Parts: sequence; structure tokens; C-alpha cells
Amino acid sequence: MPTPRPADVRGIHQGCCGPLGTGGLDMACACGALVGTFAVDCLGPYELHLDTVRVHALPGVDET
Repeated sequence: MPTPRPADVRGIHQGCCGPLGTGGLDMACACGALVGTFAVDCLGPYELHLDTVRVHALPGVDET
């Protein structure tokens, strides 16, 4: 299973502890395609929001 990595996308949507999650897609898969938004500022929980247009679950794929 691929693991998203931070994309080289930076902007004004940074908080004191990381991205606020308001600047659009900022996480990429290994091929470089932007696939989600990461919100990691200290004001709330760490969240990864995957783009439902770009990310799909495959049936029968076991995570173990």
C-alpha cells in the first residue's frame, strides 16, 4: 500500500506547527500525483483528507 508523502507545495496556509489544511492538496503519492490534504497544526487533531476523485479503495486488498 503506497504511503502519501508531503508534496513540495508551500503557501500562506501554514500554522505555527504545520499546515492548516486550508491550502488545498499538499500530499502526494510516490508518482508525484497530489492525492490529499494534511492538517497538522497544534490547534486540532492531525488529519489526512484524501481526495475522493484521485484515491480509490481496491476490493480485496488486505492491509496486513
